[in-house]
Order: sequence, then structure tokens, then C-alpha cells
Amino acid sequence: MSRTELYGQKISSLTNLWISILKKFIFLKYNLFEETKIELKATEFPIINRLSLLKNQNGNSVNDGLVVGTVRMGYGHHRMAYALYTWAIAKGNNAFLHDILALDCKESTAIKEIDGLYSQMSKWSSEIGGFVEWIWGQITSSGNIASLEISLQLAERYKNLLNGVPKHIPYLSTYPLNGQIAVAYGIKKVIHLIPDNYPQYFLLTPGAINLVQSPASYMKFIEMGVPKESLQIAGHWVSHKLANEAISNSELRIQRAEKKLKRRFLIPIGGAGAQKSYLISLLDSLSSKIKDKKLKLWVNTGDHKNLFEDLKVFLTSKQIPFHIIYGREELLGFCEKRKLNNFQEEEENSLVLFHFSNHFEAFSATDILMEIADVLVTKPSELAFFPIPKIFIRRVGDHEAASAFRSMELGEGTMECRESEHAVEMIRFFSETDGIFIRMNECIIRNSREGIYDGAKFAVDLATSKT
Repeated sequence: MSRTELYGQKISSLTNLWISILKKFIFLKYNLFEETKIELKATEFPIINRLSLLKNQNGNSVNDGLVVGTVRMGYGHHRMAYALYTWAIAKGNNAFLHDILALDCKESTAIKEIDGLYSQMSKWSSEIGGFVEWIWGQITSSGNIASLEISLQLAERYKNLLNGVPKHIPYLSTYPLNGQIAVAYGIKKVIHLIPDNYPQYFLLTPGAINLVQSPASYMKFIEMGVPKESLQIAGHWVSHKLANEAISNSELRIQRAEKKLKRRFLIPIGGAGAQKSYLISLLDSLSSKIKDKKLKLWVNTGDHKNLFEDLKVFLTSKQIPFHIIYGREELLGFCEKRKLNNFQEEEENSLVLFHFSNHFEAFSATDILMEIADVLVTKPSELAFFPIPKIFIRRVGDHEAASAFRSMELGEGTMECRESEHAVEMIRFFSETDGIFIRMNECIIRNSREGIYDGAKFAVDLATSKT
């Protein structure tokens, strides 16, 4: 590995030995010494026109368009990919989704099992707290140069995961390993979207154009030795419709406040399914407001079946009335009746649970619900960068704290509510007063006019440019 690829950083002999041992362990455990013979083909995605999935099975040869690379690790990276291909399609391009966990091979299995460990640690961190949360925070905020080197070495081995993709087609990556694989494979134009707002070497793709969401992130990466020619500020990774309608949606939310309509709070569960105890405590404390219909509370449980069942049992035991929306069709019908410009109160239970049977419906439902919600109640994940007023609940991993700071500096989010009691206070405050809520929407309007939510658009334009 050249020093140029590692941004001038040096790795000690002891660290090199550790990397060699770890790499050998992974290769032995998953039998990675021989590559799986793969030839990727494209199959049309049934829900979104002009989007195809890349898999090692029968299908069509990959042709002109652009490839969006992701990994099914939680919801955040797929949400970033969703932002990219909605913009690509809106601009008339064909898009191919390359999810390296969707492939049927031992290489994918190895990545999938590591992701499973990440999700389990996130749950333990959230549920247990204390020392476990501190340890997990240290791990998730220490993506040092050694972690980048081991990732690059694995990417060199995993480049077979792109066999069948023409090297002239632009590749947009939403996870560092995807981008590193594309560079190792020889794709001529690789553009990598860096998640979060906490710079770490692990998040970079040497040999690609690395895009960040904020000036602070850009300056920190420059200080870390990343050359200016491989780094650009793009803006936030927001899907096409939400970015395009950020101003009109904010204006409608202000009108809803002026008409004294009940505030709609959306709580999405993250892809790891963490924070169950926090959520149950939150719902328990808000039970009287829910029963009295003082606010609207929508909880997207995603595809987390166990959490969904546990919530139903809890709500029933507390005699808190709730309604359930299953699947994409019911979701679209629900949203159609509740557009922001429909200034009517719905006579329904204040609490609605949403549940889905597959990953795509689970994460994309939050994007769809944000079109009609007033306030997003979320941990400071990739959702921290979306154009909607936000109440931040406890993070899962210390790297997420910087995302909450970014939202606060833009005037569209609260501080992080570490305890559920603090989040309850914020929800009550936002449901009973209008001043801060209106101010946040005004900030979103200003930010939108400055192009802050156009990061995915910037990336697609860069990918499709002739330079």
C-alpha cells in the first residue's frame, strides 16, 4: 500500500502485524483465498422506473447509465443511495443499484456477518448504556488509518463483486468499501459520498472524488492530509422530492401552525433496531397526550418485527389507542389523505404504527412520511441532514454527535436529548408553542435557497459531466 493512498500517514510495524493477522483470520473464516466467479446482470426494480438491481443471476447486461453502490448496513447507506438514484432518474438517467449484501456469494456473507455484529453492538449500546455505550462510542469514532488500510486490502480482494460492470460507467458510492472496490476494479470515475459529519480516515475512498456534507467536515479532512483535488463540499444527501419541495413544505408547515392544527411528530426506528427502551419510556410519558389527542405521533417500526410486536404489547397493556399501517400501498393511501396543504384535522387515533415486510419499504417509508410530517424525532443519523424540523434523541455511537451539531448550526434541529424525559419535554414544547417551530422552518427555507439540501444532485451532476 503506497503512502499516497494513505494520505501520507504511517503505520507502525505492530499495527501492520495486527492487520495481517486480522486479514488472515477473515480469509480463513470465510474461505476467501479463491474468488467466487461472478457476472453481474441487471434486473428491473418493480417499484421505481429506470432503476435496476445488480445481482449475480440471470438478467440483462449493464449498459449506459450510472451505478449507485451501497450496503444494507442499517438504513442510512441505503437512504443515501435512494437520494442518488431518485435524482439520477429525475434527470433522465438509468440507475443500477449495487448492494454488495444482495449478492449470493461467500464474499457477501463475510460482510453481512460483520454488519450483524455492528447492529447487535448498537442495540446493546442503546439498551444497556453506561460503560457499554462508552466503549461503542469509542469504537465508532476511531476509524483511524489502520482501519482504512485493512479496508483497502479487503477491497482489492472483493473487486470481483463488480465483474460484468463496464468500467466507463460512473460509480457513486455511499459506503467506503463500495467505493474502494470500484477503484480497485478500475472504474474510471468513482464518486464517494461520505456519511455523517465526523471525519475519519475509514470513511474515505482513495482514488475517488470524496464528497462531504459540510464545510466543517471538509476542513477537518484537509487537516488530516486529504488533498483538495480529491475532496469537495456537495451539500446534504437528500432525495429528489424532499429536496425539491423543501421550501413549499416548510411554508405549509408554517401555515399549519398558524391555523393551530395539531403537530405531527414522526419517529423512525433506525436500521439496527436500537433504542426500544428509550422509545417505550417516551410513549409511556406521552400517554396522556396521546389519549387526549393533543398531538399526532407516527412511529415507523421499519421491518423490525420483534420491536413492532413488543410495542403492540406495551401499548395494549397501557390502554393507549393506536392504529397500524402495513405495507407501501396502505402507506401511500395514508399520506394522500394527509398532505400538508389539506388543512383538516383527521378523526383518528393520535398514535399510528407503521410496519413493513422488506428493507426497501422500511427505510423509504420515512422519506415518504417526512413529506407530510411536521417534526422529525430521530437520533442524529443521516436523517439529521433532512429539511424538516428535528428533535434529536440519544445517539447510537459517538460519531453521530457531530451530525446534531450540524443541524443546530443550520437552525433546524434541537440539541441531543440524552434522556427520554428531555425528549418528552421537547415534544410537549413543540406541540404547545409555535415560535421555535416556525423559526426552524424559516431556516430550512433559507438553507434550501442556498442549495444545502442539493448534495445528491451535485453528486449526480458530477458523475454525468463530461470532465
